[in-house]
Amino acid sequence: MKAALPTNETARVETLHESGLLDSLPEQAYDDITLLASHICQTPMAIMSLIDSERQWFKSKVGLDESETSRETSFCAHTILEPNEMLIVPDARLDARFSDNPVVSDEPGIRFYAGAPLVTSDGHALGSLCVADLTPRQLTDVQISALQALARQVMAQITLREQTLELQKLNQQLERLSVRDELTGVNNRRAFNIALGREIARAIRYRAPLSLIMLDVDSFKNYNDSFGHQAGDEVLRIVGKILPAHIEEMAVAARYGGEEFALILPDTNTDTAMAIAEEVRRAIEKTTWPRRAVTASFGVATTNSELNDEASLIAAADAALYASKDAGRNRVTHCRRLG
Repeated sequence: MKAALPTNETARVETLHESGLLDSLPEQAYDDITLLASHICQTPMAIMSLIDSERQWFKSKVGLDESETSRETSFCAHTILEPNEMLIVPDARLDARFSDNPVVSDEPGIRFYAGAPLVTSDGHALGSLCVADLTPRQLTDVQISALQALARQVMAQITLREQTLELQKLNQQLERLSVRDELTGVNNRRAFNIALGREIARAIRYRAPLSLIMLDVDSFKNYNDSFGHQAGDEVLRIVGKILPAHIEEMAVAARYGGEEFALILPDTNTDTAMAIAEEVRRAIEKTTWPRRAVTASFGVATTNSELNDEASLIAAADAALYASKDAGRNRVTHCRRLG
């Protein structure tokens, strides 16, 4: 029996195509999960199946030679109809939906099937992580729970893949827009604005934390007045070299303006952001400066229900920065400590 179409079919297929998974090369992370599914469920076949508009394509498989089949004969096309439930078929020959299916009545002669839907945060079932056997059987409660857990791990890998692709697109865009600050070598204000907007949108979409660190070189005007603007520029260049050495690849370091810098930290909660800010603060303080000691003050803010746009997050981090200055400089303050 041919499976009906999901009510969100158009959006579901569009999401699948946007993922870039279809017809992509094998990836070890998915192959490891499929292999584990086969071992845990003790089945000769395990598949990560993606349901396109007319076909079922296998991103990863164990025990099969084919890379795709018709959607019409796909068990997984039935699985995606109920995104919140597993589909378990103890004996396909006794199930009216599958008894006349060619993969049941002919080769390979599938009798048992269990599939856990692969569902995005938007509720689109892209396919399933499934196991199959040539003899009727059942899964234990432990095996069912394990297969569902592995399906969630598949979606975690897909989400990570999407985030990586988004980051690559952003980096390409930033490169095209001449985003480097000429003096310090970090991103300029324009790049900061683009990156912060994109990262806030991503944080909201994936319900992930995002932290912003604003920092300002202490008493910079006095330094310029004492040693000249060229000496001040030298300080800013050194700070521009320190910042990237203390952040992860996905983070963004930028010169916000004058002697003020910013660090955008995706997937970073308050405690981690505070630790990073403190690490950078110590690095600046301990650097051997050419004329006199240089320090910086830091303000940290993390997205929440109230800090969910660029303006509010910048304002909160900036307020925390000035609280650090008012408290004596050369320190880190989080906006939640204010008020």
